[in-house]
Amino acid sequence: MTWNYFWAGNSGDQPRYHQFSYRNCAVGCGPVAWAILIGWADRQAAFGNAYWAGRWGLYRENGGRGADAVAPIHQDDGVKNMIVEIHHGVGTFCLAGQGATTPWGMGGVASYLNGRTGARAVTHYNVLGIHETRLANDAASSIAYRRTPAVIGTGWFSHYPVAWGYAWQRRIVRKSILWFEWTETVTDTAFYVNQGWGGGGHGQWIDAGTWFAGELYP
Repeated sequence: MTWNYFWAGNSGDQPRYHQFSYRNCAVGCGPVAWAILIGWADRQAAFGNAYWAGRWGLYRENGGRGADAVAPIHQDDGVKNMIVEIHHGVGTFCLAGQGATTPWGMGGVASYLNGRTGARAVTHYNVLGIHETRLANDAASSIAYRRTPAVIGTGWFSHYPVAWGYAWQRRIVRKSILWFEWTETVTDTAFYVNQGWGGGGHGQWIDAGTWFAGELYP
C-alpha cells in the first residue's frame, strides 16, 4: 500500500525553539509548542504565504509589544521573552522539575495574541488524556487543508509537540479464527513533529493518536 503525505511548509520553515530553566523549573513544552507555531506563522506572514500575509505583529521586537519584527528561526532572548509570557498565560506550573500545562489551560495563549494580532487560537482536548480520532482529525485537517501546523498532545499528559506533517495509508489485513478467515481494511496514520527540542525540521514520525489539538487561525 502507498502512504499519502501532507505537509505544512518544509523543514527549513520550522523554528528551532526549546525549553530552558525558568524560576528553577523547566519553562514547559506547552508554551514552547505555542511559540513554535506562532513563530512559524509570523515567518509565513513575512515571507509571502498569502494565507498569513495580513497577520503581521504575531512576533514583535524582543518578544514584547513594540514594533513589528520577524520571529527568528533560532531561539534568542526575544523568543525566550515570548515563551515566558505564554508560560504565564497558559498557567504552566512546576511538577517534579518539569513545566506542566493542563489542556484546559492551553487556551490561555490568547493573552499573548490579544493586542498583537487578529490571529486566534482554538483548542480541543480530552480532559482525561484519552486519544480521540476527532482530535487527530482536527490537527490533520489543519496540516492537509490549511497547510498550517498544529500543537498536539502525546503520551499521558506528557508532551506537547508541533505536528507539521501528516500521512495515512490503507492496507488489507487477513485474519482467521479456527477455520474462519476474513479480511479487514486498516488505516494507518502518523504525524511528523517538531518536538520543541531545538531540532526544528529534524523531527520524527509518531503515531497520529492525540488527546489535544491546538490550532492557530489568521
